[in-house]
Amino acid sequence: MKYRRMSDESQPLDAPQNSVDQATSLIREEIFAGRLAPGERLKTAELAKRLGFSTMPLREALRKLEGEGLVEIEPNRGAAVRQLDRAYITDLFELNTELRIFAVRRGMASLTLERIRELEALAARYREHLAAGEDIEAIETNRLFNARLVEFGGNREALRVFLRGWDTIFAFRRGYGYGTGRRRVMAEEMQLLVDALRRQDAAVAEAILRMQNAAMMEDLISRFTPAG
Repeated sequence: MKYRRMSDESQPLDAPQNSVDQATSLIREEIFAGRLAPGERLKTAELAKRLGFSTMPLREALRKLEGEGLVEIEPNRGAAVRQLDRAYITDLFELNTELRIFAVRRGMASLTLERIRELEALAARYREHLAAGEDIEAIETNRLFNARLVEFGGNREALRVFLRGWDTIFAFRRGYGYGTGRRRVMAEEMQLLVDALRRQDAAVAEAILRMQNAAMMEDLISRFTPAG
């Protein structure tokens, strides 16, 4: 199968890529899409055949992904997609939430009615996807809602870091799913956040984001047995 690089808002689309960068992007996409599951062994020979690269750039790509926290490499055992544990989840979610809070504080003064209406429309679309059982579309809408929220903060580097962390979290979500009722509550949290932004109430918006962070983190932890 021939692969092409997907559009990624966290990376410039016109950036030149060597074979290591290309292999890194493709393996990352495989993980984010759930085609490589947490704990799955990553054998360079199999990846070479699957992705159309020689083993040398694939080894370098796996080292880069280890640096991103997506892959674990152990002596005499090779590489595997990273398993989840409480510390890793806590770090990811805390960073994700702090970036959103930073964006809300920074962007509150420049929020326009048009921007609030855009977020409100995305929140409504999210509810519609949930009601229709359209899980992938709901995830994508949730990503867009939060990406726009961070983008309105006006810091492009914050957006880049946020998107990378967000995609990592939801790569694991595809493997572990959600607890009963969590996505319905997420829809409520999304609307409450929009309401707070409409009132220019940064304190309430921050409280909602922190409440959501705690609930999402514990929900994901409850979906697996932590190592150790």
